[in-house]
Amino acid sequence: MGLAISTGHPMGMIVAAAMPYACLMTTTNKGGFRAAFAYYLAALWPMIAGLGRYLGPSSTVLIALAVWMLGAIALSLPWALAATGHRAQYLWRAPLALASTVLPPLGIIGLASPLSGAGYLFPGTGWLGLATVALLPAILLAAEPLVGRQRRVVACCTMALCAGLAIGPRLLGSTDREAPRGWVAVNTYFGDVSEPFRDFAAAQFIQETAAKAPARVLIFPEAVVPRWSEATEAFWQDLLDRCRKRSQVLVFGAGLPVPRHDDSATLSDLQRYDFGTALRALKSMDRQPASMPVLGLPSSEPTDNALLLVGANSGTFYQRVPVPIGMWKPFSRDGVPLRLNAPGVLNVDDQCAAILICYEQMLTFPVLASMLQHPTVLVGISNTFWVSGTSIPRYQANAVRGWARLFRLPYLVAVNS
Repeated sequence: MGLAISTGHPMGMIVAAAMPYACLMTTTNKGGFRAAFAYYLAALWPMIAGLGRYLGPSSTVLIALAVWMLGAIALSLPWALAATGHRAQYLWRAPLALASTVLPPLGIIGLASPLSGAGYLFPGTGWLGLATVALLPAILLAAEPLVGRQRRVVACCTMALCAGLAIGPRLLGSTDREAPRGWVAVNTYFGDVSEPFRDFAAAQFIQETAAKAPARVLIFPEAVVPRWSEATEAFWQDLLDRCRKRSQVLVFGAGLPVPRHDDSATLSDLQRYDFGTALRALKSMDRQPASMPVLGLPSSEPTDNALLLVGANSGTFYQRVPVPIGMWKPFSRDGVPLRLNAPGVLNVDDQCAAILICYEQMLTFPVLASMLQHPTVLVGISNTFWVSGTSIPRYQANAVRGWARLFRLPYLVAVNS
């Protein structure tokens, strides 16, 4: 089951829904831990290659292996504690173990959740379908000690409910819904935009695409603007004015410096830049080799990974759960802050959009928190250049699609690779 879900294929997500049943068939804590540990080791193995690239040249394979093993151990503990010989207790032990791997604090690393396949099993059923996937293993486990006839009644009722939830919505036409009219998601191939000059090329592409596209809402991937500031906004001003005149909205990922208490430090950093010379040099690169001015770089500062709304509408959406260790660095002032209580939706062109930024697409509780706010469309943005060649990009895309199917929402996904 772990290997199945690691492929990122919808069928693998469906198979993984039976993981609680397989882990809790045992009557011992050791057996429950062993089964869950095997599941998570198999499910999370693609993160080894991804972490090695994400953490950069300073990292080693041992660090990636340690994170992989520790993550599997942490997620296995609730299943070890839930295992018991009293089968009737599984009615509350199994859902509690599942909830503990979905909700914070463990939910921050709660990858490969058995709930991921709910949208493919029971499309269009919303919270009822989700509850069925969560409770079904507990019901089957608790029914095992029953005598023959009682056990058959429970099995038949369970099968009838599952068949109704799986077939009924499909007969009523509960399939993938079309995106709102005038909304377009744009995939890009910039690679690491933080590398020298790629941010300028990305900005040019976004501006040219916005000028040509007739779409009312254009969605670009995560972090295509590495650092958005007053100076960046001034560089974009002409495009923003055109977008306002055309009633066009641009949606893109950007890095936002976290406000400091000492404004003089930020001012000092900005004064070290020669923006005019830098822009003239960049614009001349296609005509002749340019010697770049030496720019003073700002000191290291915490940065929010955000989604920006500019043009006809304006707004900011902050990523709630950045990648642990790589982006969110516990007990450190650097990195991207963890914002578990941040809003899960953003108003975009009269739509209530649930936003999932990269890593959040592989978790469960950010999705459910957004769904509690009754969104009308689901939007996912991500950067996948650092996990190219792994199954992670496919898992992200299919996870977003699955949640959209479960809650009958149109969805759009913009990826930078």
